[in-house]
Amino acid sequence: HKFPMKEIQIRAFYIGKLFFVCYPYCVNDISFGLYPKYREYNFICISELFEYILDIVMNQRFLNTQGIILKRINYKDADKILTIYTKDAGKISAIAKGIRKINSKRKSHLELLNHVKMHLIKSGDMYIVAQTEVISTNPNIRGNLEKTNLAYYITEIFEKIIVDEDQNDILFKFLQKTLKILNESSDITFVNGFNLKLLKLTGFYSKNKIEHFPNEIKEHFKQLEIMKYEDILNIKPDYMLAKTAHEILKSLTEEILEKSLKVKLFI
Repeated sequence: HKFPMKEIQIRAFYIGKLFFVCYPYCVNDISFGLYPKYREYNFICISELFEYILDIVMNQRFLNTQGIILKRINYKDADKILTIYTKDAGKISAIAKGIRKINSKRKSHLELLNHVKMHLIKSGDMYIVAQTEVISTNPNIRGNLEKTNLAYYITEIFEKIIVDEDQNDILFKFLQKTLKILNESSDITFVNGFNLKLLKLTGFYSKNKIEHFPNEIKEHFKQLEIMKYEDILNIKPDYMLAKTAHEILKSLTEEILEKSLKVKLFI
């Protein structure tokens, strides 16, 4: 009697979904719970599994959201740990089980830079990816070496500078828009605009940091700061100015992170 009927139906649906996801970690061909793959899923019998699932569902330990894949690391024999920037929970880590298997249906869903609708289950400090549906794959980025290089640089900065589980609609839309524009056009000046605007959105950018630079650089940075994001593509500085701006912004970013960036731009 805690929830209205519609809410009960939704939660009942997730009980079925979660049972399907958790079942393999509880049972084998012989009996329940004799050879659990993970200690946290060491259920003695099927009723304990249902109690665990009901606890998850009734206490809202699941998350339905959209996310953009920022980073992937191999984990165990067939899994990957993903870093995802989500619309509803900010930056999170999630395990995609079995994604490295040849016959994995979710393998293509969880590629880097993909924008995905997903159902996640909270498990300790991480999430487990239960279900995915692709919204956008940004195919023009994936098929172009220059755009791929720029996109990897963008996502490395974003992933490292954003703190975990700090939900922010503005930052999610900013990242989404960045990849959408980059999918259509590749330009170092646009990446510089991204870098400056991200530092500003996260509170790390100050005009005092560029006071000692030549006026040409300061004017260029002012353009990047005040212009609409999509209009930055119309700025056509000469090559050396764009390259110098990149080196300054990269240096400022590395100073904030207190570490060097791994991705090097092909400029």
